[in-house]
Amino acid sequence: MTTRSRAALATPLLIVMFAMAGCAGLTGGESSGAEKMSSDPASRSSDASGGSTSVSGDSATGVKQSDVTTALNRAVISTGQISVSSGSISKARAEVLRLVTSYDGSVADEQTDSDQGGRINSSTLTLRVPTSDFAEAMDALARVGEVEHQSRKSEDVTTQVIDNDARVRAAERAIRQIEVLLGRADALRDIIAIESDLARRQADLDSLKSQQAWLEDQTSLSTINVQLSRPGEAPEDEARGFLAGLGDGWDAMTNGTVVVLTLLGAVLPFAVLLALFGVPLGLILRRRVSAASAPARSA
Repeated sequence: MTTRSRAALATPLLIVMFAMAGCAGLTGGESSGAEKMSSDPASRSSDASGGSTSVSGDSATGVKQSDVTTALNRAVISTGQISVSSGSISKARAEVLRLVTSYDGSVADEQTDSDQGGRINSSTLTLRVPTSDFAEAMDALARVGEVEHQSRKSEDVTTQVIDNDARVRAAERAIRQIEVLLGRADALRDIIAIESDLARRQADLDSLKSQQAWLEDQTSLSTINVQLSRPGEAPEDEARGFLAGLGDGWDAMTNGTVVVLTLLGAVLPFAVLLALFGVPLGLILRRRVSAASAPARSA
């Protein structure tokens, strides 16, 4: 057999060997990929579309953990109102302040009414406490005295917070792109138009950031309105009939007397001044007139 014939026979054999080696490598790669997918059910469930594949136990656990994380990241605005009566408003107020300090909260507003002796009659406080301690703080405030009224309200603003954050990021990205265009602009007309658009977008971004800061404040701190009063201090019923008319007449007469005395007090200094200087001056003028008219009468 010649060399050319041997080469002709060896060429198909080499092609067959290379083809078998390629098929073996392809089969090994597919088997390794299959083993990887079988060992990682979470990736298999994430790559699958629709409901064509069943979810394994590990995937279900991952879903539950995701739900828990989402629940923990909810943004909620909580507000509460509570009216408490106590025999000592001073002690109740001091206890409320102590509770706020223990929860790392603060007093946003306070209105306290006292009598002439310095005794506190009523007090209204607006408290800000962390949202995570809202329920516990409300329960603790209910133990300060006897609860007369209590209400709680929670508003879920998670969607609003997510939407606002997305709009802030989009506005910041747009402003960066406009700044790049502004740096490349050469014509004065283009520069003025780009700066106008940039100013408008910057104003919108500032508004979004203000809303974002407000949402963060409201969701991180809850607001509680506390009203402290003495027991049995209910507003008196309005009087009617004869007694009501008598009381109104007495008030009218008292007010009229006060008005008359006020006018008298205002006029009295001028009357005294007139008596001191006006009366002697009038007498002098009267004597002069009488002396001047006496010769005329005699004539």
